Amino acid sequence: MSNEQRSGREVIENGLKNLGSFLKGRGSTGLPGKARLNWPSAQQQQQQQQQGGAVGTSQHGTSTSALPEQLLYQQLPRSSSPVGQDRRRQGSPGPSTSSAVAAAGALAAGSNEDIEASIRQLELQGRPAGEADASGCSSSGAGAAAAGSSAASSDAGVSQSRASSSIRVAKFHKVLNEPLVDLDALRELSWSGIPQELRPVCWRLLLGYLPPNKSRQASVLARKRREYLDMVPEFYDIENDQRTEEEVGALRQVSVDVPRTAPNVPFFHEPVIQKSLERMLYIWGIRHPASGYVQGMNDLVTPFLAVFLSEALPGPMDSWTPDSLTEGIMLDVEADCYWCLSKLLEGIQDHYTYAQPGIQRTVFRVKELISKNNAAIVDHLDREGIDFLQFAFRWVNCILIREVPFGAAIRLWDTYLAEGGKFSDFLVYVCAAFLACWQKDILGLEFQELMMFLQKLPTQDWQELQIESVLSNAYVLRNTWGNAQSHLHM
Repeated sequence: MSNEQRSGREVIENGLKNLGSFLKGRGSTGLPGKARLNWPSAQQQQQQQQQGGAVGTSQHGTSTSALPEQLLYQQLPRSSSPVGQDRRRQGSPGPSTSSAVAAAGALAAGSNEDIEASIRQLELQGRPAGEADASGCSSSGAGAAAAGSSAASSDAGVSQSRASSSIRVAKFHKVLNEPLVDLDALRELSWSGIPQELRPVCWRLLLGYLPPNKSRQASVLARKRREYLDMVPEFYDIENDQRTEEEVGALRQVSVDVPRTAPNVPFFHEPVIQKSLERMLYIWGIRHPASGYVQGMNDLVTPFLAVFLSEALPGPMDSWTPDSLTEGIMLDVEADCYWCLSKLLEGIQDHYTYAQPGIQRTVFRVKELISKNNAAIVDHLDREGIDFLQFAFRWVNCILIREVPFGAAIRLWDTYLAEGGKFSDFLVYVCAAFLACWQKDILGLEFQELMMFLQKLPTQDWQELQIESVLSNAYVLRNTWGNAQSHLHM
């Protein structure tokens, strides 16, 4: 121990001895708050003396003169910073010990005022930086106090959010566990987002793939999976010489598009997943000759694939590997994806028939809505010679899945599916709200930069929060214009 350390230690010990001697004659009045509760009363001291124990010895055999020292060390600030930890490990006094030395010197003075002031000073040193004392002062000013308040509010928000999430999960379970699932109640809950672990069953129910009658769900699921399994050898597992020319062309188109699917999601480029995508998309196209397979459908099936695979693959999608995916698992997942894709496309079938009139009509309605609600955007695009179809066609064709990160798109689809038969109409408001997000950027760009911007919007950091903002704005737009939308129809 260095001379400086030894000197500091002696000052503390002397101060504590003097404090102990001073308090012996005063009982507990010199200690504030909880400390007084632990101080022996005069009656206890008298009993201890009659029992032959030394004055100031507690019933546990601990010297009362040691109690103030114990209390003092409890009040010493314990720095959590690396610097403070290093100083303690090295045995150097550091700022905290120096403050304790000064406080101990004041305690040794013996006056009641000095004792209370010194203990108060030690209490303040133990508080977080910026915490104000009773007089309203702060060691680091209003900025630190505001930061502390912000942190506290943040913690409260997290707790409140978790509680709210637990309540929502309980509500979902209540609806799903009923003998007959109330689909209206499920849609209302799902509109604001579905808990990840409940998403597969909720999506199946919302799309009408599973019946609401719980007693029939298992048998219906098994039957629909068998039906798909029978289609595989009939339509896919055959040689090209057994296919028509149109079927060969359809298979070629699917095989070209599948490798382009979800380029930012590596898992979808695993060979077993690529094969699965090719198989279900080709079968869908062959069995729906009115439209056949159309480019963009490969993107629409990926949310179903990710959600239904989550039942077999634990953890986040970034950590998934196909090693544990047996052929049976993949065929069951494919079947669910196939039937759910069929249900989804039933409501937007004219998006994919010849000339895709449904997409053109939706883009026209988006432009009309923007002209009423954000006229400056339409005026600027017209001046720059940019037609809405040049960028919004892809938005509608892929229902925005290519415009946002894949995880955020899954959240978007919770609301899509909750809309049910109103989905195609609601998509107009979603696209309009999405475009309105970029008004400031759009108005500041000219043709070339504007086209590049609209083709690749800076959404790479978007999460559920941004998606929910778009959905909220879309909801407001629908409430505002939904009852006066003659201008939105061709």
